[in-house]
Amino acid sequence: MLLWSSLAACGSAHKATTPTNRPSQPLAAAPADPNLVTMTAESTTALVTASSLTELGLRVRIVGKALPDANRPPLNLGLVLDTSGSMEGKPIEALRASAKALVGKLRDGDRLSVIAFHSRADVLVNSASITADTRKQIDKAIDGIQARGTTDLAAGLAQGLSQVVSYRMPAGINRIVLLSDGVPNTNVQLPGTIAAIQQNGISVTSLGLGIDYDTQLMTQIARDTGGAFHYLDEPESIAAVFDEELSKMTTVVARNVQLTIEAGPGVAFQPMPGLTNVGNGKFTAVIGDLAAGEVRDLMFPVKVTARGDGSTVELALATLAFDDVIGKSGIGRREAFVSTKASSDAAATAGAVKIGLEVARIRATAAGATLEAITLARQGQVEPARKRIADAIKTVKAAASRLKDEELEQLGRELDGLAKDLAKIVVPQQQIIGDTQPPRADMPLVPATAPAPIEHSLRKAEQKASNVVRGARN
Repeated sequence: MLLWSSLAACGSAHKATTPTNRPSQPLAAAPADPNLVTMTAESTTALVTASSLTELGLRVRIVGKALPDANRPPLNLGLVLDTSGSMEGKPIEALRASAKALVGKLRDGDRLSVIAFHSRADVLVNSASITADTRKQIDKAIDGIQARGTTDLAAGLAQGLSQVVSYRMPAGINRIVLLSDGVPNTNVQLPGTIAAIQQNGISVTSLGLGIDYDTQLMTQIARDTGGAFHYLDEPESIAAVFDEELSKMTTVVARNVQLTIEAGPGVAFQPMPGLTNVGNGKFTAVIGDLAAGEVRDLMFPVKVTARGDGSTVELALATLAFDDVIGKSGIGRREAFVSTKASSDAAATAGAVKIGLEVARIRATAAGATLEAITLARQGQVEPARKRIADAIKTVKAAASRLKDEELEQLGRELDGLAKDLAKIVVPQQQIIGDTQPPRADMPLVPATAPAPIEHSLRKAEQKASNVVRGARN
């Protein structure tokens, strides 16, 4: 009885205090997608051979439309700089000057943190909002940079991530620029740090200076996070690359761009650097940030099984997801479906090949082979590397003859030169600590290298191939 009385009293009290009804306020409309990002997909041929396996390519083009400068988003940048002893002299001088020049080109309201790594990582500048006063303080900190110690790249990158994440700009561009000229002390922490960078949707631009940095590591960090890799043969090149990257960062229209491709029945995507097989016929590629005016042409080689004459071949469904930076409309999505026809008419099939796209497919396949061969050679697997590049040369020269294409003829000559360079790589004997103790498991192996002029050539070839694979226009 007491319970019912209490409930009744509560109900009465509620009724007594209920306000009169008022007109409901209309919900604010969600921001509209400004359509600054477009994606198209196209096969390298309109017909595949009905009676046998066909090799072709799928070109995915992603475009960022032009953007007025006044609309550019704010930037949250982590500058992670190698200040180890090997940077002594011109490299450290150029680094200080280039970093200060970059600070001068940031806008008020941008954020910058500066991390120097040597035998440890030092946060020289905690993430600071750019103002007239903070510019002076940052310049003073950069002036104090000295070359000393070893190369704790892993700690430097972890500190850079911490700074950028701690001061993340939800409506801005969050980016890390990493510069190094040497092999890191240890690689143990790097996979976890790279995974954390990916999870936070941050791209890393990596710059390898000289011929002693770990080229495989620096290219992988950039590729896995959707950033760009740059090989710098001279310290004087640092400022120009900083300028180029800053220009792209400050005109971003989409961030955290990721491509997912679902293969059609009987369609097999061939392995390519940066393309991850996630199972169930799906593949992903991290694109990173997309700048206004930027065009990314990604080419994916595929093989298609035999089909019935006249049947439709469903090649793939491409889906692009990204954060809309300018319109702030949330997660943007684009889709593109690609199909073709099977034919038993050999003449029609040969005539259906789109020459420009077929050349691009051969170039992309050769670029993937180049990166694989250089990686194998640096791991000491020289013979497999030579075979890989020999196979690529055979494919490129056959296509050049078939298509009568001068670009592929030139590529064949470049690959001939690369094969000669690979033959000059020297595999170092790993040093033993003491008489019986083997090297530590966390100590990275010294990569196989070639004489300095050959190393310059190899690293240029690697950067060129990396750009082709990521769809960047050289």
